[in-house]
Amino acid sequence: MVGYGLSEADVEAFIRIIKSNEGRDVDYIALELGISKSRASLILKRLSDAGLVRKQKNTGSKGGRPKYVYSIDKEELIEKMKMRASELCSDLSSIISGL
Repeated sequence: MVGYGLSEADVEAFIRIIKSNEGRDVDYIALELGISKSRASLILKRLSDAGLVRKQKNTGSKGGRPKYVYSIDKEELIEKMKMRASELCSDLSSIISGL
C-alpha cells in the first residue's frame, strides 16, 4: 500500500472491507479497529479518495444524517492496483536510469 501513502490503520480498514461481502460502515470499522468514529471516517475518506473503496448510501438509513457503506469491486480494484504498480515501476525505472 506504499504506492497509495496509506497508514497501518488505513490498511487494516481496507482489509476488513475486502473480507466483507456486503461492505462496512464507519461504526463497524471504528469498533473493529478500536478507534473513534471520526478517525474511522477519515480513514474511509482517504481510501475512497484513493479509489480503493466505493462509498454508497445505505438504503436502510431512517431519517437524520445518511449512513454510508464502503465496499469494493474486486475485479475493478485488481485492475486499478495493477495500473498503479505499473506506474510506480516505470517511475522507479526512470529514477534509477538517471543515476
